[in-house]
Amino acid sequence: MGAAPDGGVASVVVAEATGLTTWPTGLPDGVLPEVVSTPAGGGMVVRGYPALVEEVDPKGKPSVALRVLADRSTQDRAHARGVRRLLLGETALQTPRITSRWTGTQSLTMAASPYRNTEALVADLQLAAVMALTSGAKASQYGPLPDAVEIRSADSYTAARELVKRHLENEVHQIVGHVVAALTAARNLDGEIRSANSLALLNTLQDVRDQVAGLVHAGFVSQTPAHRLPHLTRYLRAASYRIEKAATNPHRDAELAWRVHDVEEAYSKARAAYAAGPADPARLAELDEAHWLIEEFRVSLFAQQLGTDGPVSEKRIRKVLAPGGW
Repeated sequence: MGAAPDGGVASVVVAEATGLTTWPTGLPDGVLPEVVSTPAGGGMVVRGYPALVEEVDPKGKPSVALRVLADRSTQDRAHARGVRRLLLGETALQTPRITSRWTGTQSLTMAASPYRNTEALVADLQLAAVMALTSGAKASQYGPLPDAVEIRSADSYTAARELVKRHLENEVHQIVGHVVAALTAARNLDGEIRSANSLALLNTLQDVRDQVAGLVHAGFVSQTPAHRLPHLTRYLRAASYRIEKAATNPHRDAELAWRVHDVEEAYSKARAAYAAGPADPARLAELDEAHWLIEEFRVSLFAQQLGTDGPVSEKRIRKVLAPGGW
């Protein structure tokens, strides 16, 4: 916990707890305070920042604990993850309930996903759905959505739990549509890569393989922001167009690839600089968005006909990566 001069803050104590299966009990009025403080003597006050956090239990499975964090800057992100994991634990549907809605084609496509088994895939689909339903969106097909970061009372948690219960199955079903489309595009792209036999395309094909591995992998459903998930198919289709064009003009492809790699290098340096400094949620969000801007940049270079999700350019991306100039 951090120490600060005593500002007359009353002592507040929150007991840590592990293995939570619902909102923690024993909190004053059911509210989890954003900060707790304890006099440390010498006019100093030790402050901590309570949050529900996602942890791994002794069996290697996700669990939720109430912890008092020492760093305010990590509180919101950790709390959002913990709240969502707790909501999922109380609302998750059985795997057969989810898979029974899949068509034969969807089932075959999902069976070839990078997840280790169907249960792992369904679990990630449901986590992604809970994340989407607690995104804090002002307007959605379900009306205003709760923001996981702001759920800090038994009442707000109960309300969020009821909303998730009502809409989880439908949200999962919609996400499945996006996932099936992305997996289908990835499968088609893999076939194109395997059938390409020109030595001039070796660098292009390896670059595309690396791109696909970064987009479609075990855990990709929940790790892809909800608003980006529908765009995965377009990113993969753009890679298909790239291979087609590179076959007739490999030198042009190499020039365009260099521009992408140059921006990716700047992105890696920005990530490294962030990791070496203090936590900054706003900066982390910028870097996360820059990652997806690079995918849009690829589309703009290799498959302009598919269009981009908003304006994108090398200059725009670099401005995010290095706000002070480059």
